[in-house]
Amino acid sequence: MRWFASGLLVLLSVTSAPLAAAEASLPEVMIVGSFHMGGSGDFVKTEDADIGSETRQKEIIDVVDRLARFSPTHIALEVERAAEEALNLRYQRYLKGEHKLSNSETEQIGFRLAQRLGHERIHAVDFRKDENIAGIFQHAAAIGDTKFLERGQAAVASMMAADARRQKLTIREILLELNSPEYDALEGLYLVVAALGKGDDYKGADLVAGRFERNLKIFSNLARIATPGSRVLAIYGASHGKLLRQFVDESPDLKLIRVEKFLAD
Repeated sequence: MRWFASGLLVLLSVTSAPLAAAEASLPEVMIVGSFHMGGSGDFVKTEDADIGSETRQKEIIDVVDRLARFSPTHIALEVERAAEEALNLRYQRYLKGEHKLSNSETEQIGFRLAQRLGHERIHAVDFRKDENIAGIFQHAAAIGDTKFLERGQAAVASMMAADARRQKLTIREILLELNSPEYDALEGLYLVVAALGKGDDYKGADLVAGRFERNLKIFSNLARIATPGSRVLAIYGASHGKLLRQFVDESPDLKLIRVEKFLAD
């Protein structure tokens, strides 16, 4: 088994050598972490930022203008792959002026950007695997882990307060925060969840493993649509940003582009 693992690493290093030598042709991938503009069913819910208002619409157009400078050749959205045809039917209706944009970031930013760049299709790359965070809190209460409960409740309150504060920012400023290293650092809270349990109880670790599975499969879908010289822009809930950026950055076949480069003044 040790020989097999070593041989696999050697094989991968040999096959990736041509790509390393031609780094300029590596597909570029940019992850745009967003809040859910139309509201969210997530455990920590984001507030509707009045997306339909004239002010917010101007702010979204400003963001689309900035992202267009990346000149993405593919736009990937947080929509399950099985729904890709339905997604593109809506997009085609939008192009014909027959579909009013919903408040979701997939349409407010994704559809607008794709239209701006003349894209005929949009890619659905999501893999669904729900995280039962409420169940984790219930389990912590059942096993009497008051320290976890107190820490978790404080973290949720802090995130909700931060979300309320962001409502006073422009869309561009909100996205800058949601794609910052400081926001990415919140991913570490899942390692607190992973440690929850006693003895052979790994309920916390099971939840985090499912989270990694979901994001790895999203990454797999992104990697499959990337071709040499292409530029893939993915719009996703910000909580996915840290892992998706990590996977792209560590892949020898892809080049990570940070969105801050395009959103910063």
